[in-house]
Amino acid sequence: MRVLFGWEFGAGLGHVTRFRPIAERLSAEGWEIVCALQEIERGDALIDRATGRRLPGVRVIQAPRWNIPSDPKIRQIPTHIFADVLRIIGYGNVEALRQRISAWRDLIDVVKPDVVVGDFSPTLNLAARGRVPHIGVGNGYTTPPAGRPMPPIRPWQEKLEPFSVENERALHRSINAALAALGDPPVDYVADALHGDETFVFSLPLVDPYAAYRTETTLPPFNMPRNITPKPLAEREERGVFLYLPRSHKLTPVAVSAAKAAKVRGSGYISDLAPDGARAESGPGLTIHPEPQDFATVLPSVRLIVHHGGLSTAVAALLAGTPQFILPWNLEHSVTARGLAATGGTVVLSGGHEDETSLRNAISNLASDQGIAERALAAAGTVDLGDPEAAIATMLGRVKALAGA
Repeated sequence: MRVLFGWEFGAGLGHVTRFRPIAERLSAEGWEIVCALQEIERGDALIDRATGRRLPGVRVIQAPRWNIPSDPKIRQIPTHIFADVLRIIGYGNVEALRQRISAWRDLIDVVKPDVVVGDFSPTLNLAARGRVPHIGVGNGYTTPPAGRPMPPIRPWQEKLEPFSVENERALHRSINAALAALGDPPVDYVADALHGDETFVFSLPLVDPYAAYRTETTLPPFNMPRNITPKPLAEREERGVFLYLPRSHKLTPVAVSAAKAAKVRGSGYISDLAPDGARAESGPGLTIHPEPQDFATVLPSVRLIVHHGGLSTAVAALLAGTPQFILPWNLEHSVTARGLAATGGTVVLSGGHEDETSLRNAISNLASDQGIAERALAAAGTVDLGDPEAAIATMLGRVKALAGA
């Protein structure tokens, strides 16, 4: 049997690590596995840890890519529903969409999978419709409910902006025009393109922006950090701080300088930063490591983590009972941060306080704040990630059933 995993949009390792536990088990049963990834470098997440080689039977190929705008000013364009996000990255271009649906169809014809699994891959979903059984997977943010107009991304927003409504209408017209050009039937709603014949949403209600609108049951996220045990405050490093930020975050250089100036006892990891760069960024009281650090070891031992709001990092810190200072990088991170702030153990950077002095003061104060430390510890006891093995078993069962195995 053969499965095609596809990842089209989004950043980070979370999309590929959602594939891994399914790929591992199918690989052990002799399945052929093809992973079409928008960033083939992320294929390293599919390496067998015991051998240092890729999992048996797993092949990684380049997925059809989009020319996503890289201008930082793009982030200033308002996004209130997911259609706004898709329009910004060019999904409303009929010809570009037609070409990529066709490219995914050609890929399906070459690979000849028995079943397709797409993570944040609307074009793959559209290409697979009626041709091969396909499953959509994702977190809450990337999977707005199907069969209806898109609800606001911000759970606290009650009314949609007129431009968002028009963006969704225009996107609906574009998608259906591209499908018509290929002789395919239309979709009823834009959100339907983010779903498969079956869809599995792996999320926690606390950070699912569509929790109030979702009718299907979400599954426990199985690519979240686990086996993290909080430590009492007395066993944590006094004024200990951990930084975990992407190199491309505009506030990373400011946050590193601010942490040094705050005179905390800190360490950190900046993703995609070369070892020489890590050494150059280190300074008195702050060691930037050239490789990722084990959250289960680091987070329970510090008094504060400064990060961008990635879901895995946020959940790891929540489990560790460690206060969080979040510098959101995008809207998804802002929604995650807002949900965590409700626990009382998280502070979110507010507008107008992005300068080094403000960050230095915040880091210094939060690293010694007894109240937020106690609230973070209390919040750790409320986290229930569910049973990841049950989620994996559910997913595996449906993959096999749709493939006719």
